[in-house]
Amino acid sequence: MRHICINRIIVLLTILLLFSIYTFAAGGGGGGGSSSGLGFAARDSIFILVNQDYSAKFSLKNGTKYKLTIEVEDGNATVNFGNVVVELKKGDNFVDLNSNGFANINFNLVKVKGIRADVRIINVKEQIKVSTEDVIIMGPEIEEEKEEEDEIKCAELKTMRERVSCRLDLEGEELEEELELYYLPEECRAVYFTPRKQCIERYESVQVCWKFPVGNERILCVKRVMKLGTLQEEKRACNGLTGKEKASCVRDLRNKVYNLIKWRFYDLEERAEDFMLRGLIDKKDSVNFIVKVEENKIKFNEARTKEERKNIILDVRIAWNELVKQIEKKIRG
Repeated sequence: MRHICINRIIVLLTILLLFSIYTFAAGGGGGGGSSSGLGFAARDSIFILVNQDYSAKFSLKNGTKYKLTIEVEDGNATVNFGNVVVELKKGDNFVDLNSNGFANINFNLVKVKGIRADVRIINVKEQIKVSTEDVIIMGPEIEEEKEEEDEIKCAELKTMRERVSCRLDLEGEELEEELELYYLPEECRAVYFTPRKQCIERYESVQVCWKFPVGNERILCVKRVMKLGTLQEEKRACNGLTGKEKASCVRDLRNKVYNLIKWRFYDLEERAEDFMLRGLIDKKDSVNFIVKVEENKIKFNEARTKEERKNIILDVRIAWNELVKQIEKKIRG
């Protein structure tokens, strides 16, 4: 009987692994905290689709944040990055942010037509000398800082859709403040099968893994945090036990795998938010996807059979693939 239980766990995880890894060299709406946002924290190249204008906060490897705006008109694209303005030409556009004669960022103009432009922002690692003739350096912008009282903006809204939409509108620092004031991931609002504190701690424990890029490194980090080895190792360990010890081992393994599955859902939410930040999908599509995934996490917790859990995984997979197809279509123009 225990062999059957472990095999069912393996089947569910195998289904989950069928998700397409779609990153564009690559996001928290679900309330669990977010990855590092737009920037080079976990990657060295970021693709952005601009439709007339684009604006976002952008972080370099060293954590320095810049305001990034890109404007496109009549087939011409202009980048404002902090106090630097660059009229982009097709291909590489290297910029020296440190005024030392060497580039540290590249705004590669992949394609431009009318009010549409595809731009890839690249972290420059090699020493490349640059000219400043195509770069305008403006004086520093002085902004009056307004003191605002700390207040919860999103967490107390009535519906999940409202809360997700609100969190997606928050800038990085605003979101950090919100989560400090009231940290309650959407899944943990609905928990009744386990103490809410335990659910929150599970989300908090995996935040360290967002520093790794999408793919194996990030997944291995989460497995380390969850103390989950390979399924073969875990299965062998459980099968070597008997009686109550074996039953406990199988139960723990099942819970770890279920948590990993839900983390993979969470990872997709973050990537959907990242797509939104780069103009690959609009906010409405990002909200719809995140809400659907969060609702499926709750259904997964309530499911009683393998078939129910399998259908939930497949439902999330279908929603993800639809999002991917939409992005592909948008990139093709």
